Amino acid sequence: MKRNFTTAIFVKEEELASWLKDSLSKFSSCQKVFSLSETEEALEELNHHSISILFIDEEKIKVIGSVRKPAFIIPICERLNMKRMKKLFQWGCFDILFKNNRDESLKIILGKILQINSYYSSNSSAFDNVEEPTSEYLNSSAKFIFTEESIFLPATKSQPAVRLMLNEIQYIMLDNNMIFFYMENGDVYERRKSLKYFINKLPKHLFQKINQKTIVNVKKIDQMLRNDYCSIGENRFKVTRSFKNNLKNLLHL
Repeated sequence: MKRNFTTAIFVKEEELASWLKDSLSKFSSCQKVFSLSETEEALEELNHHSISILFIDEEKIKVIGSVRKPAFIIPICERLNMKRMKKLFQWGCFDILFKNNRDESLKIILGKILQINSYYSSNSSAFDNVEEPTSEYLNSSAKFIFTEESIFLPATKSQPAVRLMLNEIQYIMLDNNMIFFYMENGDVYERRKSLKYFINKLPKHLFQKINQKTIVNVKKIDQMLRNDYCSIGENRFKVTRSFKNNLKNLLHL
């Protein structure tokens, strides 16, 4: 079943809004496109319509905290700022449109959205009700998206969608059929997947399985300990025999 996205544009710059509206109209799935200008108008429209995609100026992003969030939130940024990007992803933004590369960025972003929509079109009609949190693409059955620098985790009923920077993941652990991501800053994210799924997707030069329940970021290992243990901060992990040689090779031991 083909999905027609209702797309809102909430940007201050008229030229950018015009470009977005024109560009989006060229995609067959983005036929319903409308622009918002004032904050009060935006809040009213976003609270009363089923919006699939929202393009919004970066400085206006806090507006989304006052509305039922659209399925795909795309802030528009002037330049690459890793600290700011991480904050936007933590707020649940799906991706970022950069002005200096807007044509290519838009194609990539819409490609990801259409890929997720294709999944829903072939499995259920849940995506049609994006105003219901349990029916959004953020549902736990939505696809995980991997890039060279990050992994996008779709939301669950208890946790929002989030994009994790790979270099900030310390280790990944299986516990009672749940996968837990332990981050440098102390945050922990959980998702229902298998450990095998992630070890097959994550870059092999950076992540190594060390036992049946643990994947470590080899860059975060402080030291190898006696009796085949390794440490990351205050955490100690058993390295089983079948994974020991691979780990040592990656650590150049």
